[in-house]
This record gives sequence, C-alpha cells and structure tokens, in this order.
Amino acid sequence: MPRLNRGPTLALLCAVYFGAGLSLASIGPNLSALAANVDRDVALIGSQFTAFSLGTVVVQFVVGPFSDRYGQRTVLSLGLLMMGLGILGESLSRELTLLLVFAGLGGLGFGSILSSGSVLVPRLFPVRGTSALNLVNLFFGVGSIVGPLVAGRALAQLGSPLPALWLGAGLLLGLFPLALLAAEADVPAEGALNGSVPWLLVLLLGCLLLVYSGTEIALGGWAALYLEIGADMAPAQAAIAVAGFWFALTVGRGAGALLGLRFSALQVLLMTIILLLSGSVLLFFMVGNPTGSIGALLVLGLAFGPIFPTTMALVALTSGGRGTAAAVALAIGNSGGAIIPPLMGLVLSRAGPPAVALLVVISTSIVFLLACAVVVVSRRAQQL
Repeated sequence: MPRLNRGPTLALLCAVYFGAGLSLASIGPNLSALAANVDRDVALIGSQFTAFSLGTVVVQFVVGPFSDRYGQRTVLSLGLLMMGLGILGESLSRELTLLLVFAGLGGLGFGSILSSGSVLVPRLFPVRGTSALNLVNLFFGVGSIVGPLVAGRALAQLGSPLPALWLGAGLLLGLFPLALLAAEADVPAEGALNGSVPWLLVLLLGCLLLVYSGTEIALGGWAALYLEIGADMAPAQAAIAVAGFWFALTVGRGAGALLGLRFSALQVLLMTIILLLSGSVLLFFMVGNPTGSIGALLVLGLAFGPIFPTTMALVALTSGGRGTAAAVALAIGNSGGAIIPPLMGLVLSRAGPPAVALLVVISTSIVFLLACAVVVVSRRAQQL
C-alpha cells in the first residue's frame, strides 16, 4: 500500500494524540471504579500513576537506538498497540498487581508515542516545528476534554465510568494499521551547531518537563477528588470541571500554535510559565471556594497547554533534531509522573486540599526557576 505523505501523517498524529489524551484524562474519573475492581483503597490506586510513568521512562532508554534501526513509524505503531492494550487491561483487571502491570504496559506505549511524535513532527516540519507540535498536542487536549465528559455521562447513564477507558483503548488500537503507513523523516546527519548536542540545555529542559508533567498529570488525575473534598462538589459535577481543565489546556495548545508563528519557542515558554505560576497562586487562595477553584484550574490548564510541545521543540532546536536528545529529555521529564501524582494523592488524603494547593505553588515555582536557568544557559551558549 502507498505511504502517507507528511500532511496525512500530521493528521494521523493528531488522531493518535486525541486517543491518548482521551485515555489518560479518563483515568482520573475512573480511579474509584478501578479501586472497586481490585477491592483496594482509592489512594492506593495512585500507584498506577507510578507504574505508568515508569513505563514511559524505561522505554526512552531503548527507543532511540530502536528508532534509528527501524524508524519512527515502527515506534509509533508499537506505541499504539502497547498503550491500547495497557489501558484496556487496566479497565478489566481484578487484581492490583495485574492492574499495575497493564499500567506499565500503557506507559511503555505512551512513551513510544511521545518519542515518535516529538521527533517526527519537527523533522517533517523543520520551519514551523513549534507550531506543528502545539497543533498535534492540541488534539491531545481535545481528547482530554472528551474523556472526562464520556466518563461522567457513562457514570450517570450506566452507573460506571469505565466505558471512557474502553473508548480510548479502541481508538488507539484502531489507528494501529494506519500508523504502519505513516511517513518517515530522514535522520539529521549531525546534531546541533558544530555537530554537538548542548547536553546541559537538554538536561535543564528535561528537568523542567519532570516538574511540569508531574504536576499536570497529578492535577488531571486528582482534580476531581480535590473538588469533591475541598469544594463539596458532586462527582458528576467534578468530572465536568475536570473536563473544563482539559478544555483550557486545549485552548492553550491552540494559543501556543499561534504564538509560535510570531514568537520564538523560548519566548512562548516563558510567557506560559509566568501564567502557570499566577494560576497556582490563585488556586492556593481559592481553596474551599468552588467557583474560584474551578477558575484557578482553568488558568492552570491554559498555561499547561503549550509547555510540553514548546519544550520539546526547544530540545529539537538545540540538538538539531537528534532522537537521542529527545529520548533523554523525555526520560527525565516522564519521571515526574512517577513522583508527583502519588505524592499529591498522599497529601490530599492526609493533609487535605490546602496542602495540595501549596504543593502546586511549590512545583510551579520550581518550573519558573528552571525556565530562568534555561534562558541564562542558552544565552551563554548563543544557540537559541
């Protein structure tokens, strides 16, 4: 069969990221259902975030050489297969150990999807890589809106939010045959300027991703319970509010795509991180206020939107599109999902919403300081 050119491949990646966003955003509203399936406390189910994130980290150690040999198309295809089966397995598991195994498999798949998309898009669109990556990740946000809405509707109509996970897994597995036809981009002959990779910048950007991604995953996963406990909201209402968080994130991705046409990737990153810090402060002062808490989550979602694709665009820019640099940044960055989400669940269950809001302020402040360090190092290297 004929291969897809870069336009249809970009559309395919948008669909893949939509399915991934739908699946991941459905996990939060399904935490209680997953806990009931394995007959464990819901706080313990937070360990699935750790297993999932460990999978996304571990796969980065092999995805670089694997993609060099077999291509990004193969990495993307295997990622769809593993994530789809992992999400489906989680929803059907009746033992905690089995659930964690499938969560790890899903993480392996998601890490493969992130790696292939973050490398393939800038290579296919070298001039507008920041905008193209934000566009693809915008569809992740669209899926993240749909997921909680489907979960909330299924809970209200069917008594269980699990169909949202089944829908996400079905989309991912259904896209597998098309991924086998995706376009393949040439590997750059050398890395960044002077044929070398500025590893200090890559490491700083990876650390920024670590704190950012861990905080985003934690808020997306625990926001529903945070609102139920701290703002006395009904589960169905909280699920809709979480959908609003992902809607704001999607708008942020769209804004990032537009801003990337006018501003540099580093400028876009700084603007969004300042907004992120402002949203975290608002969340802290609005604890217990339903309207204020939802408003703060919307600001945070808007700010979260452009950070991941813009950061990965910076990694591609500084490394000359080297897959190894992207893998290193993702390996560091995805570690945040293994640390911050379970920590937030523990803080929420033992110290309550005010402590969670303080944790968000601390984490976003660290993101801001790391962004400042990136500016200083990049100016000294004169590469951005």
